[in-house]
Amino acid sequence: MADTPKRPWPIIATFAGIVLLVAGWCAYWFVASSFARATFDRELAKLAQQGVSLDCKAANWGGFPFRFERDCLQPRLAVENDEVEAQRLLLVIQAYMPNRAVALLDGPIVTRSGLTITHERAIASARYSGERDWLASLELPKLGAPPYGRADRLLLSARDTGGERIDVAADATLAEALIGPGILVKVDQAALNANLPREALGRDLLAFLAESGQKAGIVDLTLKKGGLAITASGEIGLTAQGQLDGNLKTTTNRLDLLMDELKQNFGLSEKDAQTFTTMIGLLQPGKTTDVTLDLIAKDGKLYWGPVKLTELPPLL
Repeated sequence: MADTPKRPWPIIATFAGIVLLVAGWCAYWFVASSFARATFDRELAKLAQQGVSLDCKAANWGGFPFRFERDCLQPRLAVENDEVEAQRLLLVIQAYMPNRAVALLDGPIVTRSGLTITHERAIASARYSGERDWLASLELPKLGAPPYGRADRLLLSARDTGGERIDVAADATLAEALIGPGILVKVDQAALNANLPREALGRDLLAFLAESGQKAGIVDLTLKKGGLAITASGEIGLTAQGQLDGNLKTTTNRLDLLMDELKQNFGLSEKDAQTFTTMIGLLQPGKTTDVTLDLIAKDGKLYWGPVKLTELPPLL
């Protein structure tokens, strides 16, 4: 008995289904891409009304079939009285997840004032679920901003959960920062969890704090260097004159190592270090570990407990 010929309909139906799926996806991509471009231009127009503009020497849209990409060569961002330039900015949005975006930035970044910030390719990401439900982060490897500081890696993030303050965080490894004239503080690791007033979004943070009198809340700040660890919490802001103003409650695990740091980086003399240690002994008898004191910024000066560490120049 001869075999009955196999009917080709299953194969034809499968092929037709794939063709329809591909055609449908292509149609979706072109429609969604047009919407993404229109939305991008609309948001740029909104920013322009707030004094923020982004220009490119050359810009191209692409990414077919699974992404929406905007490639911006030599981007220039102008904000109020400042301006920064970079080499390339690539914005990527997944076509199947349009509420999430990734941006790749090639430096160096150069400001109008002449500050040059170097880094390896920076990666920024954002997730948007509503006007008051979003998360954004920025990772900067091999960051350098001479003479103000550097970091082997710096990670910044911000989150809006719908409250009146925005959560912000920072994490740096092998970092150093210039906090005063000739005072360069070096740490193996620094981690910060803080919050800012919602009104500070989209504005110059330092200018906003000085004008409004509001302060940044420091939920947790941790600094580590060798065997020394310091934690702090409190709040800090700026006076109308641009001077740091605030109080952080600090705890250090090793008083002896802290004294070494103060002598090395803040010019604390051996005599003053001994006097300081004696005063700590009177305030907290028998304690050389887990010592708690206030770090105070006031009237252009920085104090740790009763000891003046340094003069603080205005930040504005």
